[in-house]
Amino acid sequence: MLIEAARRAEAAVKEMLAVANEGTATTDDLVASLGISKSIAGINSAFQVASAAAVAGRRRHGDGGAEVLASSAGLTRGEARSQVKTAETLRTLAGARDAIESGRVSVSNAKRLAEAVEKTSGADVESDRELLAKAQSMRPEQFTKEARRWVADREQDGGASEHARQRARRSVRVWNADDGMVHLHGEFDAVAGQRIGNRLQEIAGRLYDADKKNANGSGEDRRTFHQCMADALDALTDASAAAGTGKPFADICVVAHVDNETGKLIAELPDGDRLPSAVLEELACGAKLTGVVYDRDGKPIWRAHSVRTATEAQRQILIARYGGCFACAAHPALCQIHHIKPVSEGGSTKISNMVPVCWDCHTRIHHHRWFINKRPDGNHTLHPPGQPRYGPAHAPEQPAALNLVRERPANPTRRPSNTQPQAPQPSAVTGQTDQGDPAGEAHPRAGPLPPAGCRNGSDRLFALA
Repeated sequence: MLIEAARRAEAAVKEMLAVANEGTATTDDLVASLGISKSIAGINSAFQVASAAAVAGRRRHGDGGAEVLASSAGLTRGEARSQVKTAETLRTLAGARDAIESGRVSVSNAKRLAEAVEKTSGADVESDRELLAKAQSMRPEQFTKEARRWVADREQDGGASEHARQRARRSVRVWNADDGMVHLHGEFDAVAGQRIGNRLQEIAGRLYDADKKNANGSGEDRRTFHQCMADALDALTDASAAAGTGKPFADICVVAHVDNETGKLIAELPDGDRLPSAVLEELACGAKLTGVVYDRDGKPIWRAHSVRTATEAQRQILIARYGGCFACAAHPALCQIHHIKPVSEGGSTKISNMVPVCWDCHTRIHHHRWFINKRPDGNHTLHPPGQPRYGPAHAPEQPAALNLVRERPANPTRRPSNTQPQAPQPSAVTGQTDQGDPAGEAHPRAGPLPPAGCRNGSDRLFALA
């Protein structure tokens, strides 16, 4: 009998769908049918929860039917557990249960009612007929706010209890998805959530407006606002910039090596994801680098002293000189220290070769081939590719992205045949600069990076120095 009733309900819903697809129904009929379908959805949800609970009780599953509901109704385990919990909370409330089982209260609003019961009591919810009427008439987003206000009024503490509950539930989770993307999910109390949202939106708006102003005619450099929100989060979580220090922060590990066949530098994340050279160059600007030599079996046989790209004193001098980003005057907290001539091309760690750049300008330099017009007086300027500008008696240096190929000497010096062969030179290094003279130059000691796939357990950032 139950199966036959379910088949009839299925056939009726299929008939409704066919009529809607034909386009012969009037607008009034469609609107009225949507209202009826709301009741159908609510009744069907109540049926699913009741049936799953009955099966779980007879088979002694002990989970109220959550697993049966998830597997049979095509719900996630989280959704199934939520519906089972809601049904158990409202089971003793006759008025609320009848409204839900008759389809007058949606699944979402039923969950809000259950939360109100947990925060106050079942008697308070059952006795307030106005609250139940609002659960039947209001849309979910409206009733969510109404239910929160109702609870705050009953607790009579000015919302302190609700805020404490929200604070206790705050969390952030990060995980790697199957598509290679990194997912982040956060829950915050109302105050912290508003602060974080406002900060992200302010920085994202600035990035979005800058793209709009500087984008070329094709619009290829334009980011969506959601992409700007992601970039704003990346900028805000730069701990070394936020702390106002030049100390490296172990926020990512990169493993690099030189390919034996091509001679090209290959950089990868520890899980094997390949990094473009522009990304590696950008990371190297603020990286803590340590040179290591490995044998063919991946065993470390030599390790250099670590050096740092910019000392805290150097960073303070640069911030004092420029007041923030040298190009757009962004706040110092958003700035990183950039080598005008990259370290990988022999650039020194002197004050004269470094400038503070914000996250946005740093991205333009490394990913969009913008270049710095270096002036003797230190008033450097940033320009897009293809638009060189010349200062007084001083030509701008060639963009780092284009200065990759060097000509060989016409008559290279040959090593005499009777000399001893030199020790093999390291092909790639990781490094860091010494804490010596604040305005002086750091002298990294060479040493190759571990081969791809080699794991040394370090939390340092590996890059080409």
